[in-house]
Amino acid sequence: MVVEDHPATRAALVELLQAAFPLCALVAADRAERALDLCTAAAPHVVIMDIALSGMSGIEATRRIKATWPDTRVVMHSGYDMRVYRDGAAAAGASAFVRKGKNVSELVPVVASLLAAAPGI
Repeated sequence: MVVEDHPATRAALVELLQAAFPLCALVAADRAERALDLCTAAAPHVVIMDIALSGMSGIEATRRIKATWPDTRVVMHSGYDMRVYRDGAAAAGASAFVRKGKNVSELVPVVASLLAAAPGI
């Protein structure tokens, strides 16, 4: 699942991940609240979560996802590469933090690693 409020960034991430993982079903949300609904319906193995979302933050959404779906892995994906965000993401239960702009060099390998370790895949 991709959770990103910027339409062009969301579309680019979906395209990149679909190309990298063609056998995976992919869903996308523009808000954290929609992502929680999709988690109920889709039970994703991996969520790519933006930090700065309108409404609920990506960190709070990660906290809720991990509380309800502890096997779901969350990759925090943000342009804000500051220690406070990295610490908040880790405290919420994120498995990784990838800075925007590092999608091919870091995001794809991180997602591949998390999918390889996911139960039932």
